[in-house]
Amino acid sequence: MAVREAVARRLAAARYRLRRPALTPPSVPTSAEGVAFVVALAYSGTRIATVLQMIPVLPTGLALSPEPHLYAALWVAAVAASAGVAITCVVLIRRPLGPAAAVADVTLAVVFLLLGVLAVPAEDRVGSWVGWAPGYTLTVVLSLASLRMAAWLGAVGVLTAAYLFFVVDSATAGNRTTIASDTLSLLVFGAIARLVVRYVTRLAADADAARAQVAELARLEEEQRARLTMHDAATIMQLLADATVPPATQEQLREQAVAEVRRMRAYLSGGGAPASSGSASLGTAKAAVAELSRDRVLLCDILRIAMTGFADLGLEPALDLADDVTVSIAEGEAVRGAITGALHNIRSHARSSMVIVHADAEPETGRWVVTVRDDGIGFDPAGVRFGTGLRRQILAEPRRHGLTVHIASAPGLGTRITIEGKLRG
Repeated sequence: MAVREAVARRLAAARYRLRRPALTPPSVPTSAEGVAFVVALAYSGTRIATVLQMIPVLPTGLALSPEPHLYAALWVAAVAASAGVAITCVVLIRRPLGPAAAVADVTLAVVFLLLGVLAVPAEDRVGSWVGWAPGYTLTVVLSLASLRMAAWLGAVGVLTAAYLFFVVDSATAGNRTTIASDTLSLLVFGAIARLVVRYVTRLAADADAARAQVAELARLEEEQRARLTMHDAATIMQLLADATVPPATQEQLREQAVAEVRRMRAYLSGGGAPASSGSASLGTAKAAVAELSRDRVLLCDILRIAMTGFADLGLEPALDLADDVTVSIAEGEAVRGAITGALHNIRSHARSSMVIVHADAEPETGRWVVTVRDDGIGFDPAGVRFGTGLRRQILAEPRRHGLTVHIASAPGLGTRITIEGKLRG
């Protein structure tokens, strides 16, 4: 019960973290899809910012242009293209432009630069928003960051060449430094944008892969919990269907079956399962609540719960030496499951006449030890493939909580299962 509730709490916390916004708008997931949308939002923001800088200089540009009609047509086309890119990326596809759209975007920017030499006076092509085409070109370069390296190099190379064609007639001794700086800006800012976008995109992809792995691990964990929940019930039903089982044992099995039905119903409904597959509690309901309300429980009480319903095995408990030993609730649940699973296996396979359950505290080593020994037919551990009961319930679950488990057996010599843990005050 404690283990399953702990897993449920961890999964709920993980789901909350996955849903929680982190420096992004509340509707944007922190995933590859969300990163793509944020990148598209950034690209669109640069386009809109460029348009806002183009608007105030429109009257001046029309007044200075040798071809005002061409200037106006190019200006309108640039504004329309910027608005179209922003709407497409943010509203329609919620990601950056794909390769085909990027080619069209680059082509349009090249057209603005080539025709701009006809519409913009030479003296206004450098350092002035009257010649807005270089600023527009920079926003196009920034939006190419998602392209593959070869395509990115080709697109940036074409745009740089078109920019140089646009400003070549404007080069003077006073603005050559500005032209060189603007040319480097296309290359450097474009490279930085590509580096950042590619890296963040890869981080988002890795995060998505990690989420998928966590989900798969949670699914496997829940699958294992379901197997453990059904394992004891299946053993009980199998023995109930066996006509050779003595009536006294059948009566105990029926009591255990009723408890297993309650436990499985609680599991399937998502509630807490009873701590025991038997019908016993810690003596009385009041005592059980008092024990379970603390952080630690008595080891001997856990063992008595685990042994309930197995009187037909000739149980001989020897628990006095561990009367004062306490374990955490999680450790106690693991020990209970391991002992119950061991007793089910003994009943089904061992053909024993006596089972000793011994508990001891060893202050000199700082450990407590629980041993389950039967005088049955035994088996060769090296030659047997462990099933869910031995592999998961008896070995894996206690070890998951820091306990040590050993199984020793030999044909004809019975089986001994030892569980050890640390003594705590």
